[in-house]
Amino acid sequence: MPRQNLTPETTPAAVVRAVARLGQNIAQARIRRGLRQVDLAKKTGLALGTLKRIEEGSPTTALSAYFTVLWALGLEREFDNLASPDRDEEGKTLERARYPKRVHSKADLDADF
Repeated sequence: MPRQNLTPETTPAAVVRAVARLGQNIAQARIRRGLRQVDLAKKTGLALGTLKRIEEGSPTTALSAYFTVLWALGLEREFDNLASPDRDEEGKTLERARYPKRVHSKADLDADF
């Protein structure tokens, strides 16, 4: 099967909304810190155009670029909770469903120690 790249047109709507919200949050965090876009771009080593696309919530901009900006803003502690297995209730439920219902003991256990 040929590789298919996501485009803004083929990206699921929920993903587009989440990335747009992330971009808005990043822009607000930058503004609260009194940083201009050009200053944050220099701090991260990203091109100014890339930073602008991040703040616009572009779903085709590299995930590492988003993480780099969050790191530069001091928001890297948020990384720990992203897709945390401890918070994955659906995954934990599915995992429990695969556990055996009962444990069967082996027949004729040897009592000779």
